[in-house]
Amino acid sequence: MHKIKYRSDIDGLRAVAVLSVILFHINSSWIPGGFLGVDIFFVISGYLITLLLAKDISKTHKFHLLKFYERRIKRIIPALLFVLVFTFLVGMLILAPSDLLSLLKSIIWALFSAANIFFYSSIDTGYFATESTELPLLHLWSLGVEEQFYILWPFAVLLLIKYVDSTKKQVLIASILIVISLFWAQSIQATNHSFAYYMLPTRAWELLAGSMVALTIYKGFSLKKIYSEILAIIGILLIILGLLFITERAPIPGVGVLPTILGTVLVILSNVSYMTYVGRILSIRIMVLIGLISYSAYLWHWPILAFLRYGLIEVDLTIGLMVLLASLLMATISYLLIERPLRKKEQSRKTVLIGYFFLPVIVITLTSLIMIKAIENKDSWIYPWEKLINVHSSTLPAYRYKYNCQYSKFYTQAYKQERCVYPLGNQPSVFLIGDSNAAHYLGMIRVFADYYGFTVRNATQSSCPLIFDGEYSWISSEFQDSCSIYRHSVKEQTLEYDTVIIGGWWNEYDNIEFKEQFQKTVDDLVKYTKKIIILGKVPLMPGYSKDCAVRSIRMPWIECSTKFNNRQNQVNINEYIKQLSDQYSNVYYFDIRNQICKGEECSPYLQNNPLYYDSKHLSMIGSKLIGESMLENNDPMLDIFENITQEKDRIRLENFVDYKKLYMKNVSKTTVKLLENDGT
Repeated sequence: MHKIKYRSDIDGLRAVAVLSVILFHINSSWIPGGFLGVDIFFVISGYLITLLLAKDISKTHKFHLLKFYERRIKRIIPALLFVLVFTFLVGMLILAPSDLLSLLKSIIWALFSAANIFFYSSIDTGYFATESTELPLLHLWSLGVEEQFYILWPFAVLLLIKYVDSTKKQVLIASILIVISLFWAQSIQATNHSFAYYMLPTRAWELLAGSMVALTIYKGFSLKKIYSEILAIIGILLIILGLLFITERAPIPGVGVLPTILGTVLVILSNVSYMTYVGRILSIRIMVLIGLISYSAYLWHWPILAFLRYGLIEVDLTIGLMVLLASLLMATISYLLIERPLRKKEQSRKTVLIGYFFLPVIVITLTSLIMIKAIENKDSWIYPWEKLINVHSSTLPAYRYKYNCQYSKFYTQAYKQERCVYPLGNQPSVFLIGDSNAAHYLGMIRVFADYYGFTVRNATQSSCPLIFDGEYSWISSEFQDSCSIYRHSVKEQTLEYDTVIIGGWWNEYDNIEFKEQFQKTVDDLVKYTKKIIILGKVPLMPGYSKDCAVRSIRMPWIECSTKFNNRQNQVNINEYIKQLSDQYSNVYYFDIRNQICKGEECSPYLQNNPLYYDSKHLSMIGSKLIGESMLENNDPMLDIFENITQEKDRIRLENFVDYKKLYMKNVSKTTVKLLENDGT
């Protein structure tokens, strides 16, 4: 049997993996495929665990379950507990209740080797989404995968060694399992990517690749020196190319990971018999040292980054390098003071199982459950809830208000709903239509309705460009059917109003087809509507988070009112909307830029009050504040609303009849009669 010896090159390979992951998480542009470091870890882990199991089982043909888990506990748990306690304490100090609640739940799941299951079931976004960068324990999904593998695989190794006497047959069986897992991962990329990413069945093939190498090696596999060198060069090149050129858009963890997995397998195989040139490079002292602390470095780097990003601190080059150094420093402390001493210390199995695992798990779990209950009960000792309520009420999006008739699935009865009219009890003469970028103006328009004495009805459809006719593939597939109902039905409804106000996410619809069709829509409207007001897209606020005000409750040093000021806010298509409006005598372009921007610099805050819900939408309170500010400062744009309540211009009957023939074949008889009576 091949003698198992220490492999310094594998520690060097660990260093490559952990540095790649950390650098990628600091800034993905530094090393686009750096996330593949996790996959390298999986192969190494599968290799080492299987080799260790094979060695133990081959002696007695038995599997010492408690002994195996004793070693796993001593290797994994102490450093993990250190990070969990640190994360718990920092989370208590800075996290908002909902975020702390999520953290506490993730701690409990992580303690029971199921962090991957928790994140798969609890978050809707992918691993690379912006929101997930602020989850302090998200990186423990990979530890969950490994630990679940450790539970199942030892029994499989026992069966393989005990009942399959041929190494070729053992490798063949492992290969079949690899193909099944890989096929599963690849086949559900489009339908259930989160499962493919987080769960053991679709990640097992990466660990099994390492296991297959171990099954090949443990009985004495060897290579000639020249072949070892060739395999090592090919392997390291595959790893380097993967780290530099494979991105998160690749089918991960499907075939997109194959080059990296194959490269790692070849590097491990190549250094079995001889230390290749690649192996010598990997065995450089600094690489080995980083490899030794790689587990702790992986544990520490993500919570540090997550808390910085939660505090809205931009991770630039300087901060990024500090994160790298801090991760390595904390990893060194953890390795020297906790991980290595406790792993090397001779203790009874009972002491290890109780002291290292059961007792701390029970204490941390019970503490977390008490905290969860306190948050759910809104106990005063855990958070200043009144401050939170005040902040939330000022940043609610438009769709949270009942008087905002914004739909994700539109139905035509909405045109008659009483709640969509303001002030109640009056016949509306103004009609607000469009998408969510029309709806978020409603707070402001209600202010104008009170001041100028008009009544407004609103009916909007999310992600729906206001084009009366045709069907368009570029409209969001999620809302396409509902948007079609809305666009084709709203044309008839506009006939009942003196003034039509249109809003839209114009920059999202910035294409030639939209511009052509939108102009045709405006051409239709000007024939029978007294006044058309087209609302400009509000200045964009990249990086803005409404949560800043929430987070500043715990972190008062965050200056939210100035933090998001920027000059990158011009919406170019607004100029097109303005030019289009200028072509008609009764079409007006309305812009609130004067209230948000001072010169070239724009802010999502007005007198320390947040105006935005997200980077591209106003909150309803913010919309209202802008309306009040415009009246207070006599904004020139208000001239558009000055005469909005005058009697509707008479529509020439011949124009109406021409319009009816061309565009209104399906208008109800009641509406036609109403319009004909209004004509001359």
